[in-house]
Amino acid sequence: MPLVDDFSKLFDAPGFIKPYLHFFATKQEMRLAATLGKESLTARELAGLLAQPEEEIESCLEQAYLRHIIDKDSENDTIRYRAGNFYSRLRNFCLFGNYHIIPPRIRKKLDEWDFAEYLKRNDYFKAVHDASPEYDQCHNEWILLVSEVEAMIDAATAIRVLPCDCKMLAENCDHSREICLVLDKNRVTDRTGGRELTKDEAKKLIRELDQEGLMHTGGPPNWQETGPAVVCNCCACCCYPFRAAIQLGTKGKWPRSRYVAVYDKEKCLQCGLCAKRCYFAAFHFAGMDGNEMKQMAFDPKLCWGCGICVSTCPSQAIRLVKISGGEMA
Repeated sequence: MPLVDDFSKLFDAPGFIKPYLHFFATKQEMRLAATLGKESLTARELAGLLAQPEEEIESCLEQAYLRHIIDKDSENDTIRYRAGNFYSRLRNFCLFGNYHIIPPRIRKKLDEWDFAEYLKRNDYFKAVHDASPEYDQCHNEWILLVSEVEAMIDAATAIRVLPCDCKMLAENCDHSREICLVLDKNRVTDRTGGRELTKDEAKKLIRELDQEGLMHTGGPPNWQETGPAVVCNCCACCCYPFRAAIQLGTKGKWPRSRYVAVYDKEKCLQCGLCAKRCYFAAFHFAGMDGNEMKQMAFDPKLCWGCGICVSTCPSQAIRLVKISGGEMA
């Protein structure tokens, strides 16, 4: 079997990506993975199988590890390597590789494939849909306000900003890409990537992204006891959690919405900024008055409580109120 076929099968790559696998992995990396197969081996064992110097193999393995082609474990001071998978490599490549060398029609298929895999791998969403949310498992647990994110930043043990893999894969809008914040030093590994921010830089970024019209999500719900973990800044057209929530019908349960907008029609200037920003059509133009512009309308049932309408309203015609029972620990 040709090397690329062997690697593609082992790597769980979708069939349509086979002609483009050379963008994701070098021949040497494919050979390493194919030789490992389903086994977990040390660099010395793999070097023996390939009849190459151990130092050379170890260097190649470490590079492949950083590129999410090879995974590794350490037990009793012994490092063992195993083949990775395409799902992990795709996310690394879209964030830090030359991803746009892949043709647009193939990138579109990759987004569709990856979103389907995301739903399969996060099958605990079904528990959220069918019963009470299992927030000890779910990510992007809460829809957050800017003030809440700033409090998380103040409590962070590390601050690292990364590009958003959802946006890099979906490419459905022109919003900023470097928008995901890791706030827990224990979540930063040698494969995390990104860049470090000061607390002031992180707060400035959050305010800018809010003005840009991105929603804020994160957790865990008991972060004041355990410390904050991750904050994402989301749209509804690219970001997988919102796409999943819309598809699965988990509005109000996951990501948990704890607020709802209240609209004062008397203060409204009919500028339409809120309608342009609202991802869920809670604010929208409705009806015509002769030849005059449409009138602004608001449907609270469609509101997710993200607050990006409030921050853009020039007349303060919108405010947020907390939903009964929607407390944050």
